[in-house]
Amino acid sequence: MKTKQELKKYFENGDIPVQEEFWEWQESYWHKDEKIPSDKLEYDFSKKADLIGGKVPASQLPSYVDDVLEFGSLINLPQFGESGKIYITIDTNRLYRWTGTQYIDITQGDVGNLQAVTDRGNETTKGIKIQGIGYGGSSQQSNILISDDVMNLNGQSNNTITIGINSKPYGSDQIVIGSSTCVTSDSSSIGNTIIGHSSYSNGLYSSENTVIGYGTFNNAKSSSGNTIIGTYAANGGGDGNYLNIILGQSAGSYLSANSRNNIILGNNSHFNNVQLQNSLYIHNNGSSNPVILSDALISGNFADRYVNINGKFSITPGKMPSADSSYTKNIVAKPDGTFGWEDKTSSESIPLVGTDPLNPVTGDIYINKNSSTHTILSDGYVFCSDITSTGTMMNTSSLEFIDAGTEIVIISKEGITTQNTDYVITCNGSAARGLTGALDYTSNIGKLDYIQKLYADKQHSYTTQEELTGGTWINGKPVYKKTVVFTQIPRTGLVEFKTEFPDIDTIISNEMFTEWQAIDTAFAGNQWRNKAFITIERKLATIELMGDPDYDYSAINSFTLTLEYTKK
Repeated sequence: MKTKQELKKYFENGDIPVQEEFWEWQESYWHKDEKIPSDKLEYDFSKKADLIGGKVPASQLPSYVDDVLEFGSLINLPQFGESGKIYITIDTNRLYRWTGTQYIDITQGDVGNLQAVTDRGNETTKGIKIQGIGYGGSSQQSNILISDDVMNLNGQSNNTITIGINSKPYGSDQIVIGSSTCVTSDSSSIGNTIIGHSSYSNGLYSSENTVIGYGTFNNAKSSSGNTIIGTYAANGGGDGNYLNIILGQSAGSYLSANSRNNIILGNNSHFNNVQLQNSLYIHNNGSSNPVILSDALISGNFADRYVNINGKFSITPGKMPSADSSYTKNIVAKPDGTFGWEDKTSSESIPLVGTDPLNPVTGDIYINKNSSTHTILSDGYVFCSDITSTGTMMNTSSLEFIDAGTEIVIISKEGITTQNTDYVITCNGSAARGLTGALDYTSNIGKLDYIQKLYADKQHSYTTQEELTGGTWINGKPVYKKTVVFTQIPRTGLVEFKTEFPDIDTIISNEMFTEWQAIDTAFAGNQWRNKAFITIERKLATIELMGDPDYDYSAINSFTLTLEYTKK
């Protein structure tokens, strides 16, 4: 029989195996429908176990198993079993061995989940203890303890959940998660939630606190109603603190006793035996140095009803509503930064929305007044600066700009007249339209008149409709302009456009753009790197690819042609 390596040579790339070679390959393996003779198997069948009545004889079992015994149920097993025997419970079909002190379930399969352990009536000996309703004694009702070493509750806790090594939450309705957490408490502590390693280490006589963080609130004695979140937050302070909200790493550390009704937000706020009452503190302290309330970016007092901003204060433009006549107050400030209200009607300034009816401004109005330069608004005129030599004068007929007693610009209903050679009109508004007339003055435009450059550029736009350019050719004929896009190019490369451009007399100019992805290019003009050329005649364009006389030009994606021309 051929070896596997020899059989492979029949089927190398390029070979054409013959019938005999296929048959020889098939005969070298056993088909799944064939029975393999036992003499062809290299296996010692004398070592297999026999089945008698569906069971393995005891003589063929391992030396440490002498017998298999069946019983109706687990409670029917002998009080003391024998080593070396297997016990089967018929009602559950499970296997047990006697260890010398108890029966151990050795059934293969799903035996490790909690439901299986509960069904067997067993419990783990270490790692987890669960005592819920119906388990434990009356002294530990409704408690759940999860730990390698949860401290003995001594019957002083009810309705408590404890997870963590060396945790000891006396009292009721407690949730404690973390190693060495709440190790000191008493039976009067109620309703605390503590999460974090080494947190709440002294919780005597404390109730209704929520504490989250590593080493947090480690002196919580006689404290109630606090919410403290953050590593080392409210750490090292005195006892008897009530109704505080403290958030941040080391926030509110070393607050003295009887601090209450405070909100403290920010990292590293070390108060060092400072007692706070009804205070607001919002700040991040970059160092571990002690802080005082006024150092905070935002501080305040709820009882005195004040808030202080220690820094710049701004409001994003456009986020506040526009003021109207319903706004009757002004905000004013003292030099110390204190804000107050002022009635707009009693303000000494002129209202920005104008004066009230029958309450006009009387007398002259001076703006930026000093010894020599000012603006004055008077009856019939507006004068800026010194009215005798420089500045601006406006009356009912015109606005005059004066420099050293000489008129330089006058604006009147006849127009703007200036003597300055650098005269420029500028508008900075993004929505401005420039100089606009009430009518169409196109027919009035002369050679020295101006139009905006962007408007002029727009006139050089392109359209597929024939249009007059407004210009004439040297023979006086009007010039037309039109753009055509061809997306189907003949195979020959001859693009006729006599239909699109009828009656052409003279082609004045042409602009072309060709998208030719087959040669990976897109170019404007009539040639591409001396490889492709486009020739324009009156009725057709000819496209030629040098060096390829039989090229199929239908591969061109598009050909755009713009002509300026006169007509017959």
